[in-house]
Amino acid sequence: MTTISDPARAEVPAENTDTRGDDDVTRDQLLYIEGVWVPGVSTRTVTDRWTGEAIGTVAVGDSRHARAAVDAAERAMRQRLGVPVRSRILAAVAAAVGARAEEFAAAITAETGKPITAARGEVGRAVETLTWAAEETKRLPGETVALDAVEAGANTLALTVAEPRGIAAAITPFNFPLNLVLHKVAPALAAGCAVVLKPSDKSVLVAGLLVDAFDRAGLPAGWLNLVTGTPPEVVDTWLDDPRVQILSFTGSSAVGWGIKARSPQKLHVLELGSNTAMVVADDADVERASADAITAALSNSGQACVSLQRIYVTRGVADRFLSRLAEKMATVPFGDPRADDTMVGPLITPRETERLTAWIASAVRDGARVVTGGDCVDGVLQPTLLTDVRPSDALVCEEAFGPVLSVLVVDDVEEAVAGVNSSNYALNTSIYTSDIGSAMSYASRAEAGSVLVNMPPSFRADHMPYGGVKGSGQGTEGVKYAIDELLHHKLVVLKA
Repeated sequence: MTTISDPARAEVPAENTDTRGDDDVTRDQLLYIEGVWVPGVSTRTVTDRWTGEAIGTVAVGDSRHARAAVDAAERAMRQRLGVPVRSRILAAVAAAVGARAEEFAAAITAETGKPITAARGEVGRAVETLTWAAEETKRLPGETVALDAVEAGANTLALTVAEPRGIAAAITPFNFPLNLVLHKVAPALAAGCAVVLKPSDKSVLVAGLLVDAFDRAGLPAGWLNLVTGTPPEVVDTWLDDPRVQILSFTGSSAVGWGIKARSPQKLHVLELGSNTAMVVADDADVERASADAITAALSNSGQACVSLQRIYVTRGVADRFLSRLAEKMATVPFGDPRADDTMVGPLITPRETERLTAWIASAVRDGARVVTGGDCVDGVLQPTLLTDVRPSDALVCEEAFGPVLSVLVVDDVEEAVAGVNSSNYALNTSIYTSDIGSAMSYASRAEAGSVLVNMPPSFRADHMPYGGVKGSGQGTEGVKYAIDELLHHKLVVLKA
């Protein structure tokens, strides 16, 4: 691990020196600017989400650190990082994360409360994301353009050259603190864009582990910079800096659209909220649909943008489907996130648990019925299933972001489509049916970034195109597609 030897290089006060050992990165997390670890203006204690015990401290940066990170990124991009070097480093980090998989998983569980089995799954996906990026680096797009198709283009050779758009600011959430960081950092580095990263303040230690892996893999100074601190100090500084050309953000719709409004001249990749819907038709495989619904609604304790939140089931199969769904949900293990069988652990903060229990209570006052769950046990909200909810209930029309699933009974698929499309959110959706015609009709009419047939709507492979429409965002993630978002296709024309 590099320690600071020239404080002026990072443009932070000279007293900032790093005396940590190599094993301290998850215990005392500093800022990382231009290849060196530097303290911030203060520190903050991080506690274990389940036990409440202190597990480390993190540095808090300010606008000076945010500007210093951009300075470092700008200096880095003055000298391009070759394709073979970028690919080798990404592959090396993939190997390093794989080798330290249990360390990463344990850090994710400690800091965010994510069940350990889900944390291990996230680490495995992170290795795949890095591997895809290493490979796609070698396949950056470019093509010839037939200008001689018009008379004015006679005797010319035209081609497009892929060039990085510029410095990318990556602002990431807590719920996938490793893989969602990599869905921004890995494509940016593959495209040749230097990165300034602000992770969620609820998952800084995990981000630090990842940056440490890049540092050890030999990523040159300035290509990846980690700054933590309040959004006004860090994010606003990057929004106002014209050198930051790309803003990649995953989080709430209100914040995401606010970021775009404040920085309209930048390129924005926004992966925002959702309240994912699933349709179960009369001819669906009820056993399959109910099992998939449990996975889609409760994985990661329901804290994912594509977590299943509302199901529209047609009347002919409603009773049977609801019965099987309730049976399965009542047996889902919840509680200690370090237990291998736990599916639902604590939400990221007690305040989020209080919010969601208040939403459940409000829905019940308006006539909803709790089929199973609904209570908190040792601070963990039970997996909860409701029916007789109203379309205007917050559990239906807002983003719940927790282990709560609502079922709405409809007369037919037509009514279900209307319900699905009534939301301003449109990320993923799915339908369960044995009729291919019905499936294709739903796929053409459902307003969503992705439509899945006889699959859980929470499905995401890390190399597939992924992004929402309407209030759920703009731009596309998925390694290859994210790389393309970050490239400028320069046209070069040669006249004979």
